[in-house]
Amino acid sequence: MVEITIDPTTRIEGHHGTTLEVEDGEVVEAKSMMKMFRGAEIITVGRKPYDAAQLTGMVCGVCFLCHRLCSSKAAEDAAIEAGAFDGPPANAVLTRDASEGVFYLWNHAIHLFALVGPDYSDAVAETGFDRLDPLEGDGYLGALENQRKIMNALAEFGGRSPHPLSYVPGGLATRPDASTIEAVKSRVREVSNWLGPTDAVPQVLENVQNGEFDPELGEGLHDIVSILVAAAEEGAAEIGQGPNRYYSNGIFEHPETGELFLPRGVYRDGSRELLSKAEVVDGITEDTEYAWYTDDSGGHPTEAKPPEPDPEKEGAYSWGKAPRFDGQSMEVGPLARLVIADLDPFDLRETLGGGATESNTLNRLIARAQEALVVRDQVMEWLDAIDPAEPFMADDWPDEFTGRGVGLFEPSRGALSHYMDVRDGIIEQYQIITPTLWNLGPRDAEGEPTVLEEALVGDTVEDIENPLGVMRTIRSFDPCLACGVHVRTPEATYETTIEPVQPGDSACLVNNNG
Repeated sequence: MVEITIDPTTRIEGHHGTTLEVEDGEVVEAKSMMKMFRGAEIITVGRKPYDAAQLTGMVCGVCFLCHRLCSSKAAEDAAIEAGAFDGPPANAVLTRDASEGVFYLWNHAIHLFALVGPDYSDAVAETGFDRLDPLEGDGYLGALENQRKIMNALAEFGGRSPHPLSYVPGGLATRPDASTIEAVKSRVREVSNWLGPTDAVPQVLENVQNGEFDPELGEGLHDIVSILVAAAEEGAAEIGQGPNRYYSNGIFEHPETGELFLPRGVYRDGSRELLSKAEVVDGITEDTEYAWYTDDSGGHPTEAKPPEPDPEKEGAYSWGKAPRFDGQSMEVGPLARLVIADLDPFDLRETLGGGATESNTLNRLIARAQEALVVRDQVMEWLDAIDPAEPFMADDWPDEFTGRGVGLFEPSRGALSHYMDVRDGIIEQYQIITPTLWNLGPRDAEGEPTVLEEALVGDTVEDIENPLGVMRTIRSFDPCLACGVHVRTPEATYETTIEPVQPGDSACLVNNNG
């Protein structure tokens, strides 16, 4: 038996480590370690619901839209429950959908080209796909240029990017005019032309398999398909095999009917279950048995206190909690969303990945590529539907109310939930469950591994000095540890006085003991 420690995991966002027990060249046990504490929930308590969007929006600079929006949705949900608010206007819903759709294009390109792409490049794995070579390949550089264009489009709506200022409880803080909307469309068209037409996928797949390249069918499409073909040839369908259980909050909401373009639900025991928001909220718990948190920081997130650290806890090995749905681990992300939506464009997962609903390293990459095309084909419709003459912000957002709200959302990495309890206009409790917690959290009290810990078991390790297959599996989940964990201080004791934002508010004294 050989023990391997990978720390830090490279080419992901944030601080993560993995320990592996390897026997006869195969992983027999894995532990996923989130290496830093997140305290974003704690600093929202005692603040107004409107402030939480700004505070939690800074949790991550990669998924820099999702927390601000999810927090806004949680505040709106609480106000609606209190009977103090009727919901955001249609324009706000459409602009949010369009912005998030554009963001999907940016983040999926980041993942496919900059994070996992090098694993299948000629420079790293001698695959022959030198366009994927980091920093030098034409495909890699082309993706960087188009990511810049997408970032510019997002800045048009939000005033800056990352951390735009547009999302607030009640709608949007900005009011895009016709010229702004057209500027976003123009940049999306440019990126779409680089990507290529969706219906060209079968021909591009044949081209790549035959060593041909036709830029008329999309340079980006050829490079993305090259990643998939290289991964298939490298045996990615045989590694990273998860539990075949999936969960999604759903995303892209119709402004009038509330219907979700990618639906909400779970997939387990070989069948899809489309669920209501209440059913999803009721099914989620968090386990802290192996996490450096007190026991009462776990349980149902609508009842648990904001995370209370317990760094000396015996047996714990992660700053991440272990979310469960009906007591089971669930994979989240593009593959989960497409399985629950019953979408497998061009049967790529069925033919290349061993089955449309199979959880493995290759299918996670295929699903991300498929989803980029599916969402790209809808973004222009959402942009076209925005009417700059209509309101973007509700005129009835309340200053004070008492209610409990949950914001459910799907950033590119998977299911995100914000839980907010408000009394007399002040936040009393706050919880965040991120996609990376679902995929990379620790074991639960029953000893059941999280999705990554299960997916790594069985992976082959040919070279203990360079466990490339293991790294490919970890990166296939697109981990974002800033969303999962945040803020750690050295051992010290100090006091900080936070001055009030609004006149008349009381100052807050924060004590920290290492």
